[in-house]
Amino acid sequence: MSTKTLAFFGAGGDSAGFCLAAALKAGYHCSALARTPAKLSASMTAKGVSQETQDRHLTIIQGDIRNSEAVERTLVICGAVVDIVVSGVGATAVKFVFSLYPMVLADETICRDAMSTILAALRTVTAGSTAKKPLLTPISTTGIPAPGKPRDIPLLWIPFYKWLLHSPHVDKEVMDSFVRQEVRKPESERAIRASVTVRPSFFAGSTKGWQSLRVGTDDEPARGYFTERKDVGEWMFEKLVKGEPERQWINGGVHLTH
Repeated sequence: MSTKTLAFFGAGGDSAGFCLAAALKAGYHCSALARTPAKLSASMTAKGVSQETQDRHLTIIQGDIRNSEAVERTLVICGAVVDIVVSGVGATAVKFVFSLYPMVLADETICRDAMSTILAALRTVTAGSTAKKPLLTPISTTGIPAPGKPRDIPLLWIPFYKWLLHSPHVDKEVMDSFVRQEVRKPESERAIRASVTVRPSFFAGSTKGWQSLRVGTDDEPARGYFTERKDVGEWMFEKLVKGEPERQWINGGVHLTH
């Protein structure tokens, strides 16, 4: 049984949710922030996590991602800061408007606000502590490469990403910039020890198994059209939780596609 502990944000979204489910089944101690704990528990049950396993290994903190006190509580298990922080926060509700960019998020700043709150809360819970700071693994997207990095989507995907997905990608891009700014700080000033930003292709289709995913980096992205949430979540567990991240992923992005 692993001694690693994990904190999850946005685990109601299925990529982070499948990562959480895999971690619980493997005996990892996890905490998760949820506005409606019963929904998260039901989601874990649907993913094959028994109630006994949930009772033993999962602590659900009721609260909102913009509530710093609730986020701070989620980051601590048994009096110690967790080893890994997984953030799958994202907006699910969209609306269509008469505009150049017709699809906008109902909550247009949820990703950036979530990351800002998580980093601030980490600064609070690690202040004055000699414990190792956690690895941060936010789930972002392809289509918004870091400055100076190559295109990471197929050419045919560019109009779709730049037009229809403009609003959600702006929010993710600001979130990504917060993470990049954090890891550029001196180690003593960081709220985290390192980051690995997960960049899946567009979610569609059926599961093919996490082993089937093609993997790339910011410098050498694996370009593709689609991924699937279960595959991404289980890949994250196998490669970032159960295993140690590869050096080329640290403080950058890992690109996943089928």
